Amino acid sequence: MKAKVKLALPGFAGQMDDMIIYYNPKLNKLIARRKVTPKKVPANNDFIALGKLQKSLNLSEGYIENCRRYIDLYNQKNRRYGKAMSSWNNVFIKVMMKMKLAYPEVNFDTLTRKDIISHDYPCRTIAKAVEANLLEKVKGYENLNKEM
Repeated sequence: MKAKVKLALPGFAGQMDDMIIYYNPKLNKLIARRKVTPKKVPANNDFIALGKLQKSLNLSEGYIENCRRYIDLYNQKNRRYGKAMSSWNNVFIKVMMKMKLAYPEVNFDTLTRKDIISHDYPCRTIAKAVEANLLEKVKGYENLNKEM
């Protein structure tokens, strides 16, 4: 549940009972959401593996900056439709999950940088990911070509 408030309460953030309230400057909104403790289900295994993969790949600063730039371009295009991304991790996770659909043989637990380069997977750069339809096309995506 997301609450939209026209008059934001300046400086108000925190927890009330089972609710969390915070201001997100990237989205320029005060967000109120239910406090959720996720259950351990098989679908979470991919997210856990992606967190470990992200650390093991040791992503370059240029790649992370390209993810952030993609978010800016994506938000410029889609913010009026109520769709926005706020973290570079969102981009990385989205690319990898779509890549798993396109390449079912990919296993996040055993994937390495060497495998990504040798198989020439489109997750190597943001521009290749957009061209492979792993991410939505945005204006200026061609410049986002820093490798992992």
